[in-house]
Amino acid sequence: MTSAATPKGARRRSRLIEAAGELLLEGGFDAVRHRAVAERAQLPLASTTYYFASLDDLMAEAAASLCSHDAEAVTERCNALPRRRRGKTATSTALAEVVVGDDTIQQLSARYEMIALSARYPMLREVVSDRWQTLSMCHLDVLAKSGRVADPAHIAQLIGIEDGAIVGALGQNGVRPIDAVRDALFEVIDVLAPRA
Repeated sequence: MTSAATPKGARRRSRLIEAAGELLLEGGFDAVRHRAVAERAQLPLASTTYYFASLDDLMAEAAASLCSHDAEAVTERCNALPRRRRGKTATSTALAEVVVGDDTIQQLSARYEMIALSARYPMLREVVSDRWQTLSMCHLDVLAKSGRVADPAHIAQLIGIEDGAIVGALGQNGVRPIDAVRDALFEVIDVLAPRA
Protein backbone atom coordinates (compact mmCIF):
# COMPACT_ATOMS: atom_id res chain seq x y z
CA MET A 1 0.00 0.00 0.00
CA THR A 2 1.46 3.37 -0.99
CA SER A 3 1.05 6.36 1.27
CA ALA A 4 -1.30 7.90 -1.34
CA ALA A 5 -3.75 5.06 -0.64
CA THR A 6 -3.72 5.45 3.14
CA PRO A 7 -6.38 7.48 4.98
CA LYS A 8 -3.78 10.19 5.60
CA GLY A 9 -2.85 10.19 1.91
CA ALA A 10 -6.51 10.41 0.90
CA ARG A 11 -7.01 13.37 3.25
CA ARG A 12 -3.96 15.16 1.83
CA ARG A 13 -5.08 14.53 -1.75
CA SER A 14 -8.53 15.84 -0.88
CA ARG A 15 -7.03 18.97 0.71
CA LEU A 16 -5.04 19.61 -2.48
CA ILE A 17 -8.16 19.24 -4.64
CA GLU A 18 -10.11 21.57 -2.35
CA ALA A 19 -7.29 24.14 -2.39
CA ALA A 20 -7.05 23.99 -6.18
CA GLY A 21 -10.84 24.43 -6.40
CA GLU A 22 -10.70 27.51 -4.20
CA LEU A 23 -7.96 28.97 -6.38
CA LEU A 24 -9.98 28.19 -9.51
CA LEU A 25 -12.93 30.13 -8.09
CA GLU A 26 -10.79 33.06 -7.00
CA GLY A 27 -8.51 33.49 -9.99
CA GLY A 28 -9.39 31.02 -12.71
CA PHE A 29 -7.17 28.31 -14.14
CA ASP A 30 -4.15 30.61 -14.25
CA ALA A 31 -4.22 30.81 -10.46
CA VAL A 32 -3.72 27.06 -10.05
CA ARG A 33 0.01 26.52 -9.67
CA HIS A 34 1.87 23.88 -7.66
CA ARG A 35 3.20 26.35 -5.11
CA ALA A 36 -0.12 28.19 -4.68
CA VAL A 37 -2.03 24.94 -4.20
CA ALA A 38 0.48 23.57 -1.69
CA GLU A 39 0.45 26.83 0.29
CA ARG A 40 -3.35 26.97 0.32
CA ALA A 41 -3.57 23.33 1.43
CA GLN A 42 -0.78 23.93 3.99
CA LEU A 43 1.17 20.97 2.64
CA PRO A 44 4.72 20.60 1.31
CA LEU A 45 5.24 21.67 -2.29
CA ALA A 46 6.30 18.12 -3.26
CA SER A 47 2.86 16.78 -2.29
CA THR A 48 1.30 18.29 -5.43
CA THR A 49 3.52 16.16 -7.66
CA TYR A 50 3.36 13.14 -5.35
CA TYR A 51 -0.43 12.85 -5.42
CA PHE A 52 -0.99 14.05 -9.02
CA ALA A 53 0.85 13.08 -12.19
CA SER A 54 0.65 16.64 -13.54
CA LEU A 55 -0.80 20.05 -12.87
CA ASP A 56 -3.43 19.28 -15.54
CA ASP A 57 -4.51 16.22 -13.52
CA LEU A 58 -4.86 18.34 -10.39
CA MET A 59 -6.84 20.99 -12.28
CA ALA A 60 -9.12 18.34 -13.78
CA GLU A 61 -9.79 16.90 -10.31
CA ALA A 62 -10.51 20.37 -8.91
CA ALA A 63 -12.78 21.18 -11.86
CA ALA A 64 -14.61 17.88 -11.41
CA SER A 65 -15.13 18.68 -7.73
CA LEU A 66 -16.47 22.17 -8.53
CA CYS A 67 -18.72 20.77 -11.26
CA SER A 68 -20.02 18.15 -8.87
CA HIS A 69 -20.90 20.79 -6.27
CA ASP A 70 -22.49 22.93 -9.00
CA ALA A 71 -24.56 19.99 -10.29
CA GLU A 72 -25.64 19.09 -6.76
CA ALA A 73 -26.82 22.67 -6.13
CA VAL A 74 -28.76 22.77 -9.41
CA THR A 75 -30.33 19.36 -8.67
CA GLU A 76 -31.24 20.44 -5.15
CA ARG A 77 -32.97 23.59 -6.43
CA CYS A 78 -34.73 21.51 -9.09
CA ASN A 79 -35.97 18.97 -6.54
CA ALA A 80 -37.27 21.75 -4.28
CA LEU A 81 -39.38 23.27 -7.08
CA PRO A 82 -43.08 22.55 -6.48
CA ARG A 83 -45.22 21.02 -9.22
CA ARG A 84 -47.78 23.43 -10.67
CA ARG A 85 -48.76 24.66 -14.09
CA ARG A 86 -46.75 27.74 -14.94
CA GLY A 87 -47.21 30.43 -17.53
CA LYS A 88 -44.46 32.03 -19.56
CA THR A 89 -43.16 34.34 -16.83
CA ALA A 90 -43.30 31.76 -14.04
CA THR A 91 -41.59 29.05 -16.13
CA SER A 92 -38.81 31.43 -17.23
CA THR A 93 -38.31 32.49 -13.63
CA ALA A 94 -38.31 28.89 -12.36
CA LEU A 95 -35.66 27.82 -14.88
CA ALA A 96 -33.50 30.86 -14.09
CA GLU A 97 -33.74 30.17 -10.37
CA VAL A 98 -32.79 26.51 -10.84
CA VAL A 99 -29.95 27.07 -13.34
CA VAL A 100 -28.39 30.19 -11.77
CA GLY A 101 -29.82 30.30 -8.26
CA ASP A 102 -27.72 32.38 -5.91
CA ASP A 103 -24.42 31.40 -7.55
CA THR A 104 -21.75 34.05 -7.24
CA ILE A 105 -20.00 35.73 -10.14
CA GLN A 106 -16.91 33.67 -9.21
CA GLN A 107 -18.83 30.39 -9.46
CA LEU A 108 -20.43 31.33 -12.76
CA SER A 109 -17.12 32.56 -14.19
CA ALA A 110 -15.41 29.30 -13.22
CA ARG A 111 -18.26 27.32 -14.81
CA TYR A 112 -17.83 29.01 -18.17
CA GLU A 113 -14.04 29.16 -18.06
CA MET A 114 -14.12 25.40 -17.54
CA ILE A 115 -16.34 24.93 -20.59
CA ALA A 116 -14.07 27.10 -22.73
CA LEU A 117 -10.91 25.35 -21.55
CA SER A 118 -12.32 21.86 -22.15
CA ALA A 119 -11.25 22.31 -25.79
CA ARG A 120 -7.64 22.65 -24.63
CA TYR A 121 -7.73 20.18 -21.73
CA PRO A 122 -9.29 16.86 -22.81
CA MET A 123 -9.62 15.76 -19.17
CA LEU A 124 -12.20 18.51 -18.64
CA ARG A 125 -14.44 17.32 -21.48
CA GLU A 126 -15.93 14.46 -19.50
CA VAL A 127 -16.48 16.73 -16.50
CA VAL A 128 -18.28 19.31 -18.66
CA SER A 129 -20.27 16.61 -20.45
CA ASP A 130 -21.43 15.05 -17.16
CA ARG A 131 -22.53 18.44 -15.86
CA TRP A 132 -24.43 19.09 -19.09
CA GLN A 133 -26.29 15.77 -18.72
CA THR A 134 -27.34 16.71 -15.18
CA LEU A 135 -28.44 20.13 -16.37
CA SER A 136 -30.42 18.59 -19.20
CA MET A 137 -32.26 16.23 -16.83
CA CYS A 138 -33.06 19.12 -14.49
CA HIS A 139 -34.54 21.08 -17.40
CA LEU A 140 -36.80 18.16 -18.27
CA ASP A 141 -37.89 17.95 -14.64
CA VAL A 142 -38.56 21.70 -14.26
CA LEU A 143 -40.57 21.74 -17.48
CA ALA A 144 -42.57 18.64 -16.51
CA LYS A 145 -43.29 20.17 -13.08
CA SER A 146 -44.45 23.32 -14.89
CA GLY A 147 -46.86 21.46 -17.17
CA ARG A 148 -44.66 21.85 -20.25
CA VAL A 149 -42.96 19.55 -22.72
CA ALA A 150 -39.69 19.77 -24.63
CA ASP A 151 -37.67 17.35 -26.71
CA PRO A 152 -33.89 16.94 -26.25
CA ALA A 153 -33.08 19.31 -29.14
CA HIS A 154 -35.16 22.05 -27.55
CA ILE A 155 -33.57 21.42 -24.15
CA ALA A 156 -30.15 21.90 -25.78
CA GLN A 157 -31.37 25.16 -27.31
CA LEU A 158 -32.68 26.38 -23.94
CA ILE A 159 -29.33 25.60 -22.29
CA GLY A 160 -27.51 27.42 -25.11
CA ILE A 161 -29.71 30.48 -24.62
CA GLU A 162 -29.11 30.40 -20.87
CA ASP A 163 -25.35 30.03 -21.34
CA GLY A 164 -25.29 32.99 -23.72
CA ALA A 165 -27.34 35.13 -21.34
CA ILE A 166 -25.07 34.30 -18.38
CA VAL A 167 -21.84 34.95 -20.28
CA GLY A 168 -23.30 38.21 -21.63
CA ALA A 169 -24.30 39.29 -18.11
CA LEU A 170 -20.85 38.44 -16.73
CA GLY A 171 -19.36 40.91 -19.20
CA GLN A 172 -21.62 43.81 -18.17
CA ASN A 173 -21.87 45.94 -15.08
CA GLY A 174 -25.18 46.01 -13.28
CA VAL A 175 -26.75 43.00 -15.05
CA ARG A 176 -27.59 40.09 -12.81
CA PRO A 177 -27.13 36.72 -14.57
CA ILE A 178 -30.36 35.36 -13.11
CA ASP A 179 -32.31 38.29 -14.58
CA ALA A 180 -30.58 37.94 -17.95
CA VAL A 181 -31.52 34.25 -18.10
CA ARG A 182 -35.12 34.90 -17.11
CA ASP A 183 -35.51 37.64 -19.72
CA ALA A 184 -33.91 35.55 -22.49
CA LEU A 185 -36.08 32.53 -21.71
CA PHE A 186 -39.25 34.62 -21.60
CA GLU A 187 -38.89 35.29 -25.34
CA VAL A 188 -38.63 31.63 -26.35
CA ILE A 189 -40.17 29.44 -23.66
CA ASP A 190 -43.58 29.03 -25.31
CA VAL A 191 -41.92 27.95 -28.58
CA LEU A 192 -39.26 25.59 -27.18
CA ALA A 193 -41.28 24.25 -24.24
CA PRO A 194 -45.01 24.62 -24.99
CA ARG A 195 -47.67 23.77 -22.46
CA ALA A 196 -48.55 20.08 -22.33
